[in-house]
Amino acid sequence: MTSKKDQEQYWEHKDQSYRFVTAEEFSEAFQSFHVGRRLGDELGTEFDKSKSHPAALTTKKYGVGKWEMYKACSSREYLLMKRNSFVYIFKLGQVSLEICRSHFNIFNIMFRPQVCCIVFEVLSALGIV
Repeated sequence: MTSKKDQEQYWEHKDQSYRFVTAEEFSEAFQSFHVGRRLGDELGTEFDKSKSHPAALTTKKYGVGKWEMYKACSSREYLLMKRNSFVYIFKLGQVSLEICRSHFNIFNIMFRPQVCCIVFEVLSALGIV
């Protein structure tokens, strides 16, 4: 179904004036047409599996095994990682820089003389040192 603006260009009867056909009208007209009725009858009957070839219908959840599925998914992920390698390298650099910064800040805080004395007093009060 197309929009009101686009539907007019597909109007076949040039001698008749154009009018917009809604989806409901189109559906009703198709179902009353002999092709629509025959299609509805075919879809209404249940499929008889005994008449089909045994290899035509799958008996497993997936068409391939778990190992093949794993290989296909991992190769797809590797391809995506190769395409976006710049982003991964940039993010790795950002994370590495943050790790260095936080490590440096922890050393600055922990090895100040006041902090060392406080930590030593707490550990000795607990009987650890």
